Amino acid sequence: MIDVLVRRWDTRRYDLRAKYAEKAPDSYDEIVKDVVRLVTNNEDEYGELNLDPERIHAIDDGYYQGTRLFIIGAKGYQPSTYWAVSVRYGSCSGCDTFEGIRHYGDGPPTKQHINDYMCLALHILQSITEIG
Repeated sequence: MIDVLVRRWDTRRYDLRAKYAEKAPDSYDEIVKDVVRLVTNNEDEYGELNLDPERIHAIDDGYYQGTRLFIIGAKGYQPSTYWAVSVRYGSCSGCDTFEGIRHYGDGPPTKQHINDYMCLALHILQSITEIG
């Protein structure tokens, strides 16, 4: 786990909580993008550890279940730094974290929904690894 990203998470996580209180995320893709947006330093385009939320590539060779691998490029022209994070998913709420959270109901997000989405987002952040 990268300390700079954790510090950014700590100072901005309430923004993400507010977003999920208004509307639940639709997918793992949205949560990954939300996490990357949250930890991006918008002041310095070429700064250290500046992930680009518009440069996220997903690889998924599964069907009903599998692993979704996200490759995240750095901001700037022709990045040489990339990060990766993966999530495993299943076909039902019993074997898939995201589906398990959504299984609570289709109404507005409850406090439990929000807490669970935030926990999932934190685990995604904690799994981000620099690969290049």
